[in-house]
Amino acid sequence: MIEIKNLSLGFIKSNGLPATRVNLGTVKPVLENLSLTIEPGNVYGLIGRNGAGKTTLMNCINGIIAIRRKDQPIYLDGVKLNINNPYDHAKLFYVTDTISDIHILADAFANTLACFYPDFSVNSYKEYMEMFHMDRNVFLDELSLGEKKSVFLSYAFASGAPYVILDEPTNGLDITSRKVFRKLIASYMTPDRAIVISTHHINEISSLLDHILILDNRHLVFDRSVMETGSVLSFIESDDEDLRQQALYSMTSAYGNRMILPNSGGSDSEIDYELLFEAVLENGKAINELFENK
Repeated sequence: MIEIKNLSLGFIKSNGLPATRVNLGTVKPVLENLSLTIEPGNVYGLIGRNGAGKTTLMNCINGIIAIRRKDQPIYLDGVKLNINNPYDHAKLFYVTDTISDIHILADAFANTLACFYPDFSVNSYKEYMEMFHMDRNVFLDELSLGEKKSVFLSYAFASGAPYVILDEPTNGLDITSRKVFRKLIASYMTPDRAIVISTHHINEISSLLDHILILDNRHLVFDRSVMETGSVLSFIESDDEDLRQQALYSMTSAYGNRMILPNSGGSDSEIDYELLFEAVLENGKAINELFENK
């Protein structure tokens, strides 16, 4: 389990340039008092506007943004995260949105990763590369963005890491590769693993999600399971004006209005993620009160 306890983070500017080592006395806050638990056995969808702090949050979890040890608010399986500890490092695999150019063969880099991830399966990596229709004997810095994503997703799902963190993983992927990606998510999940996916294309993975996280204005403004969300909120499309007046949030559509109402029907509602996102940003207090008063 990954636990984040009251994480506040910002960036201090020095000589007009942003510094990455920040905790206290920050000039520009990026995350404020953020608490979050990532539990094994779940796929998390992390959504938010550009600049909401999604990538910063994932960089903190993966140790790319260093937090002083004594102030460390991130716990990995009950112990303060220490990314310099090889045991902690081997529990996390992070695929960033922007992948740096590395002049090394894909196979050679896979063999290198196998040294750091004890459960890394070279055979699985080869299978996934074939599924993505990727040549393994290519240099990583000669690939397009989509090809790099395919290779690094192959690494991620071959790693065996309990926690896989993916930042905009479908950027650059073609339609066929996106189907492969969804298939690998489904096959990777076990009760002792968790996947966190930050994406602007939430509908592409909606059927795989167990939990929804929404960041806005430096805060975590929605943190609910898919099952709970569908039982508390009802997502409907109708041209009924009376229903629109009762809605927690509505959006004009080709067939009238897409609306969110309290779910009083006794059966789970299929979630409209785009509508939920807009509703939480505009009327999050009222929506969260429904969950708290249930």
